[in-house]
Amino acid sequence: MHLAMEQIPNFVEYTKEFRVDDSMIDQNNHLNNVVCVEWIQDIAVEHSDVTGGTTRMRELGCAWMIRTQHVEYKAQAFLDDEIVGTTWVPEYSKVSTNRHSKFVRKSDGKEIFSAVTTWVLVDVKRGRPIAIPEDLKDYFRSR
Repeated sequence: MHLAMEQIPNFVEYTKEFRVDDSMIDQNNHLNNVVCVEWIQDIAVEHSDVTGGTTRMRELGCAWMIRTQHVEYKAQAFLDDEIVGTTWVPEYSKVSTNRHSKFVRKSDGKEIFSAVTTWVLVDVKRGRPIAIPEDLKDYFRSR
């Protein structure tokens, strides 16, 4: 089920750099897809942490949980590549948001992969989705 999303103006992009090391290389000698999914989550969590959104979410007694994730792999990354990840939250429904992410090789600007992840805000005690408060959305907008 897809929910209608409201576009949010003035969203803030967050950027983080990653480096491909030996532990991230698979049997095909390129960046393992599992690492890509980890990076998508890592950058999302860090974005929420640095904006104060994580603290506010805990005060509200809720947590973000992934409903769906679409990852599009566009090129390969290799050992020692520096990858610049960017994430932003441009749209919300009543209980969920689509977080976009893009990962680009620093040396040549080639896009390695991108993702759209639908996160649902859940009341931790009840385990049920809850409406996203406006003030929580504000952590991901320019002020």
